[in-house]
Amino acid sequence: MLTDHSDTTTLPASKKCVFYDLKHSNNSARIRLWLRLNGGLDDYIQCVLLTHSDLEDGEKLAEINPLKKVPAFVTDSGLKLFESFVILGYLEDRFGGGRGRDSSNESIPCLVPDTPDDRAFVQLLVRQHDIYISSPNCTQPHFSHTQGCMYLEAKPSKFTPARRTMPDATVRALKLKELYERLQWYEGNIKGNPFMAGEMISHADITIFPTCIFMEVLLPYVFDWSPIFYETAHFPRLTEWFQTCLKNEHFSSVRKDIYDVLSKQKEDGRFDGVKEVVKEHPDLKWKYM
Repeated sequence: MLTDHSDTTTLPASKKCVFYDLKHSNNSARIRLWLRLNGGLDDYIQCVLLTHSDLEDGEKLAEINPLKKVPAFVTDSGLKLFESFVILGYLEDRFGGGRGRDSSNESIPCLVPDTPDDRAFVQLLVRQHDIYISSPNCTQPHFSHTQGCMYLEAKPSKFTPARRTMPDATVRALKLKELYERLQWYEGNIKGNPFMAGEMISHADITIFPTCIFMEVLLPYVFDWSPIFYETAHFPRLTEWFQTCLKNEHFSSVRKDIYDVLSKQKEDGRFDGVKEVVKEHPDLKWKYM
C-alpha cells in the first residue's frame, strides 16, 4: 500500500510518479484500488492525500489539472495527467502485471482480459459508468454528474458551493431515474462469474465498485430505497457481485475509506438539504425499490 503524504503545498521532490488522491472520491478510489491490488509500487509512485478544502481552494491542483479535480497524476518524467480513465490506462501500460519494476512478482494479478471481445466488454462496462453516472461532461456552474443527485444540495451551503448546486428538483429526479436505469442495465448485462466481466477482476470492477459505496450509503438514507447490494428482490446479480468484492481485502479497505467519510458527513448533516428537497416534492418519483 502506498504511503500517504498530506503536504500538498509543493510537488514532491523525488523522481517518483505522484498520485493526488482524495479519500472519498470514487474516481480517485479506482486508482487507489488498482494500486492496492497490484502492490509493491512504493518505490515508483508517491501518494499525496488531499482534503476537501484543497479542492475548494483549487490552486494546489490547478498546476496539474486545470479543472481542479482529482484524481491527478504526474509521471516521473513530468507528464501531468488527469481523468481517472487516462491515469488507469497509464498505470496499466507502465506497471500492470508486474511490468516496470526492478524485480518481477508473479502473484500480481492481471486486470486486462486476453481477448478483444472481453476487453471491449470491460470498456463498455466502464464507459457506461464514466459517461452516464460519474461525469457531468461540462465544467460550467450547475452542471453535475448523475451521481450528484444523491448529495449536491439545491442551495449553497458549507457543504455545496454555489457553482455545484442542483436547484431544479425535476432535474434531480431525472438524474435519479437515470441512475436506476444504469443499475438495471448492469443487472442485465454483467457476467457475474463472479466479477462483472467474468472470472477475473477487471477495470470494470475497480471503476464501478467505489461508486456503489455512495449508492449503498445514500440511496437508502436520502431516497428511502431498500438496502441496495444487500437484497435480492431487485438486483440479485449486482448484490452477489458486490458481496464477492467485499471478500477481497483491497476492495473492503477502499469501501471503508469511502464509507467512513460518508457516515461522518451524514452525522454532520451533509445530506439533509437533499432530503428536504425530496420531502418538498412528493409529486416527483424518488423511490425505485
